[in-house]
Amino acid sequence: MVETMKKYLILAFSLLITSSIFASTLSKEIVEKVKEATVFILIESANNTSITNPSGRGTCSGFVINEQRYIVTNYHCVHNSTQLMLAFYDRDDWNMYDVKIIGIDPLADVAVIQIPKRKKPLPYLNWSTEEPWDGMTVFAVGHPFGMVWTITKGIISNNKRIVRSPYVRYVQTDTAINQGNSGGPLVNTAGNVVGINSLIISPQTVKVHAGVALALRNDDAKEIVDVLIEGKEFIRAIIGVSLVNLNPLNRDSIVNLPDVQEAGITIPNTFGCVVAPSTDIPEGLEKFDTIVGVDGHAINRQEHITDIVRTKKPGDTIDLLLIRDRVYKNVTVTLKKLEITGDQLFNKQGQLKPSVPKVKPKETDKEENKENKKAEKPNDETPKAEKPNEESDNSTTKPKVE
Repeated sequence: MVETMKKYLILAFSLLITSSIFASTLSKEIVEKVKEATVFILIESANNTSITNPSGRGTCSGFVINEQRYIVTNYHCVHNSTQLMLAFYDRDDWNMYDVKIIGIDPLADVAVIQIPKRKKPLPYLNWSTEEPWDGMTVFAVGHPFGMVWTITKGIISNNKRIVRSPYVRYVQTDTAINQGNSGGPLVNTAGNVVGINSLIISPQTVKVHAGVALALRNDDAKEIVDVLIEGKEFIRAIIGVSLVNLNPLNRDSIVNLPDVQEAGITIPNTFGCVVAPSTDIPEGLEKFDTIVGVDGHAINRQEHITDIVRTKKPGDTIDLLLIRDRVYKNVTVTLKKLEITGDQLFNKQGQLKPSVPKVKPKETDKEENKENKKAEKPNDETPKAEKPNEESDNSTTKPKVE
C-alpha cells in the first residue's frame, strides 16, 4: 500500500513538473500564428532625419487585431510620417502594402492603421483577458535592428509602471526589446497580447536592451484601440493641476523650496499630493494644497487619484478632501479635458538643415558684399531628439499633470 502511494506521488510530481515546463513555452503552432499576425512596418518620417539618414527611414512592428485588417502599432512610428508601408510574414505574399492611419492616441503612444483588401485572410491576435501578473512568462515579437520576426522570451517584472503620464499604465519586462520592436506584441504562452512594446529604459545614450522594457498594458490598450477603431477620439478627464507626490522621505525638500518658504505654508507630515504652482489652478484649489482624499477614497499618491478620475468624463465633478495650512477642507472640482498633441510629445527641437558650402566671392563683388549682411551658416549639427519624460514611477518631486 505504501509503495503504491509512493508511485502515485512520484507520478503526480512528474506531471506537475512537465506541465510547468510546457506552460512557460510557446508551441510551434502558436509561434507561427504570432509571427503571421505580426507585421513589418517601413517608415519614412521627418522626425527621424539626420545627416546619415536624410530620408528619415526606419522600421517598426505592429500586429493584426481582427479580420477587418486593423493593425495596432506605436504612435511614434507614424508621427510626422511621409510614407508608411508594411509587409507580412508570408512566403507567398511579397507585397508591400500602403497604410491608412485610422486613429491615434499620442499620450499612450498608440496608433491604429489599416491596409487595403488582401487576397488571403489575415491571421490576427486576441487580447489577453488575464490581468498581467509579476513573474508571468511572456514573449516579444518584432524586428529589432532590422532582424525581422525575432522572438525573445522573458517575464513580467512588474505589472504596473507609471512613466510618461499617470493615465498610461505599462507592464515592465526583462524581455529583450530594442529599436525595431516598437509597436510589436508582447504575448503570453497562449499567444494572446498582454502588451504593446513601447519603451526601453537604458543608461546609454543610444537606447539598447538593458533588461528594462515597457509595454502598454493589454487592458488599457484594448480600451483605447476599441475607441480609435470607431473613428473617435480617446478622451481623458483631468483635474487640471500639476501634482507632486508627498511622503515623509521628500517632505523636507518640498518644505525648503523657495516658493513654499515665501508663501509661509505649512506642508503636512503625511502622504498625499501637493498642488504645484501654476497660472490656471481650478477654482477652489490653491497652490500647495495637499490632496488626501477623492470621492471618499483615501489618497496616498497621484496614481490613486488617476484611478478614480480615469473612470469619469470631462464636465463631471469630483469631491476632494485636502489640507490647506493645517486645516482640512472639502472642495468640489469640475473635470477638464486633457489636451495634448503628438507634436508636444515627440517633435524634435528643430529639423536637420542642409549645409551651405562657402563660396569665395569674386574680386569685383567684394565692395558690393561689404554692404550686404553676411549670410548665417545653418547649424550643421544633427539635433538630438527631445524625448518625453521617462522618469520612473518612484519619482516624488517632479510635478505631473493631473
